Amino acid sequence: MDYVGSSGLKVKLIAYSKLSDFIESKNKDPDLIIAESGSISHSKDFKNVDDQKTRHLIDLLKSLGHESVFEHVSFTFRIEGISRVCSHQLVRHRMASFTQQSQRYVPLNPEFIIPESLIDSEFSDEVKNILENARSLYKKMVEKGIRKEDARFILPQAVETKIIVTMNGRELRHFISLRAEKDAQWEIRKLAIEMLKEAYKVAPILLEDLYKKYVES
Repeated sequence: MDYVGSSGLKVKLIAYSKLSDFIESKNKDPDLIIAESGSISHSKDFKNVDDQKTRHLIDLLKSLGHESVFEHVSFTFRIEGISRVCSHQLVRHRMASFTQQSQRYVPLNPEFIIPESLIDSEFSDEVKNILENARSLYKKMVEKGIRKEDARFILPQAVETKIIVTMNGRELRHFISLRAEKDAQWEIRKLAIEMLKEAYKVAPILLEDLYKKYVES
């Protein structure tokens, strides 16, 4: 098989909210945008907030549960090496935007994501045979002129897919808090933690509590 478990997972943060004007600060752009947004709710005029105030404001908003301000920043991820099982869970998060690789238009050489529990089980050979037969039959049908949109019907949920995902800061925190928990399904849990690692690089204050909980602990 091409992949076992999450070994083929690749997550890359390809875009995130940035300030239009350069501001001298040790803090990252998404954190500064949140602090700027949060400060106006209790201020007569807009003003630039310093590094210390940025941390104070974001930590205060998190502690109070006033997370609507986090919606002013967004993060876009390029994700590959996940199964359709995982992507079906991912797209249930309705406050996000998704663009997934089309099985209707893209000619596939199907690859598969297989849980280690199946590979290590007594059913390992049967599983591999089913997936290899599905791959072979799909390719044969497409070569014989069957439309890709119809040939895809025989592909299992284990088939690998690629997807672009954009979430605002509030939804990203919500997604991670649900999907990075130990009782989450193993594949989407790994995905959530990798997305957290990527986004933490550019929004360390916003995601500090989650990073400590799910990565450092």
